[in-house]
Amino acid sequence: ALGLIPARAGSERLKGKNTRLFAGRPLIDWTLDAALASGLLETVAVTTDDPAVAALAAARGVTVIDRPAELAGADASIYDAVAHALRVLGHDWDYLVLLQPTSPLRTAADIDGALTLCHARAAPAVVGVSPLMKPPAFHRRLLSDGAIGPAEGLNDLVVVNGAIYVGRPDRLLIDRRFDVSGALAWSMPLERSWDIDIAPEFAAAETALKA
Repeated sequence: ALGLIPARAGSERLKGKNTRLFAGRPLIDWTLDAALASGLLETVAVTTDDPAVAALAAARGVTVIDRPAELAGADASIYDAVAHALRVLGHDWDYLVLLQPTSPLRTAADIDGALTLCHARAAPAVVGVSPLMKPPAFHRRLLSDGAIGPAEGLNDLVVVNGAIYVGRPDRLLIDRRFDVSGALAWSMPLERSWDIDIAPEFAAAETALKA
């Protein structure tokens, strides 16, 4: 299994977020911790165009893949970056685990649990999910006239939290998505499911860690 951490330099909503200090350490360090503590990842690699990220990863003994500029822009597809990383590494992997640095509170147990689930159930993929922030009883629909209507069918809804994606590279390169038919869910509690894209989320996740 390959653990791949995508960490491009550009971030439109939170500049330099991958190296921004989160509880006193660069944000990406938390994902490196979880990946390196995994008992099932054979290799951990970072794909990046950011020299600062590359230096941090190299200092931890992690493989660094220099991502070309055309695969690092805001409109670049993560799946093209994955394909590039697989070509550079040149190995026939059974599983690829995508670990975004913006989910710093996911654990090594989450990684190993999701991988084990994927293998045990012969699933095409496993995706990290978490509960809705508010229980179903709090949810409503906004009607076309601006009125509030009842929400329906929310009891079994979950949120794809962005913390962990497990896939089989051969399928992934064809489907270009993880949530394919037959994909399974790896359920995570809200406190480990932060997905940081903007400053308020950064601050809230940091506060949750210290609580």
